[in-house]
Amino acid sequence: MRGAPGAAGRGAAVRLPGRLAFLPLLLAIGAGLAFGLAAPAAATHMHVLTELFIRVLGWLMCPLIFCMLVDGAAALGRNRGLGRIGLAMLGYFGAMSLLSMVAGLLAGWVLEPGIGMASAAAGGAALAQPGAGTGAGAGAVAGHALPHWMDLLPPLQANNLVVLALALPLGLVAGTRAHTPFLGAIDRGRRILLAAVRIVLWLSPLAAFGAMASAAARAGLASLLPLLRFIFAINLVSVLFVFVVYGGVAHLIRLPLLRFIAFLRDELVLVAVTGASLAVLAPLSDKLERLGCPRRLSDIVLPFSYSLNLAGTYLYIAMALVFLAEASAVPLGWHELAVMLGVGLLSTKGAVGVAGSALATLAATAALLHVLPADSVAMLVAIDKTMKCRLLTNVLGHGLACIVLALRDGSLDRDALRRGLEPL
Repeated sequence: MRGAPGAAGRGAAVRLPGRLAFLPLLLAIGAGLAFGLAAPAAATHMHVLTELFIRVLGWLMCPLIFCMLVDGAAALGRNRGLGRIGLAMLGYFGAMSLLSMVAGLLAGWVLEPGIGMASAAAGGAALAQPGAGTGAGAGAVAGHALPHWMDLLPPLQANNLVVLALALPLGLVAGTRAHTPFLGAIDRGRRILLAAVRIVLWLSPLAAFGAMASAAARAGLASLLPLLRFIFAINLVSVLFVFVVYGGVAHLIRLPLLRFIAFLRDELVLVAVTGASLAVLAPLSDKLERLGCPRRLSDIVLPFSYSLNLAGTYLYIAMALVFLAEASAVPLGWHELAVMLGVGLLSTKGAVGVAGSALATLAATAALLHVLPADSVAMLVAIDKTMKCRLLTNVLGHGLACIVLALRDGSLDRDALRRGLEPL
């Protein structure tokens, strides 16, 4: 699948190693906080850095998601030989995507990590008022009018969702035809957009500086408290998701979950240290083979899983959407949550392919929903590198998916699975 591990591997190549990835953001956060406290009058204008960052990401991610949806659908159209295992794989990935998005939305709604966010201003019902989230409304959230030159990059409109929805049937049809120029153009566009997103994400410390400076200018150190609540909430919900949802699946297939996690401990530690889930793609495949999952199956399932089975990322994006809505004092009911769920299930399929793509996809999704308090979105940049729970949940999901689908295919070696998970 062209849009899956290969693309993501190229994105991971630009990732700063381990602890160094935190340094620019930590410096930007500290500088923004100091500037906001020392010169609040000037710091409130730094929201322009945030707004520009979010708008550019939104406009890049929307066509990128379209290209990746077309590319993924075309791969499914080409691989007719996947047969029943392909249908089972897509059904399982779809169920996990739905469960993780619903869990994230409901957890954010119940825990309310964004209530009292300092960046909330006059902006109210952005979901109920079209255009209130990214145009003049975004400026209102920041408390200042945006410069006129930023009108050259207008906000995303809701009709972009129609274009994204067309990507799936276009890809499926194009995938049934060999050497289609359309797919070649889509692949080139995807590569160009990935490169552009990488460049923009390297500028994320500037956005974090602007967000922290403007928030600190208005509320001081109190602006950090909602972020700390969000970090606690997303880690708590991720752990619960692993033991409740993954645990439920493991119970159904008689897989001891704790032993399975212990068996993958080396891969989980590597992901936590490097912040790159692709670093464990090869060793994960080897480990799964030792558990009786045939290589021929894992070689098919893992690439698709790295593109379509990112429960940890979907959980984070769903909770972050609720966090941003609460931070903007947007009233959330069942209708608003349903809208977030529908848009999120479509747009999150672009949450792969480049370091920081979860944040970029979040920016695009919030823009499509017209819930875009620029300061709070960019402030999530400051804590994005701490979201190790997101990556760890994804890796566990990849391994569990292979075991489930091997069992569904009838190719799982139960004796090897039992021997591999025996206590030391």
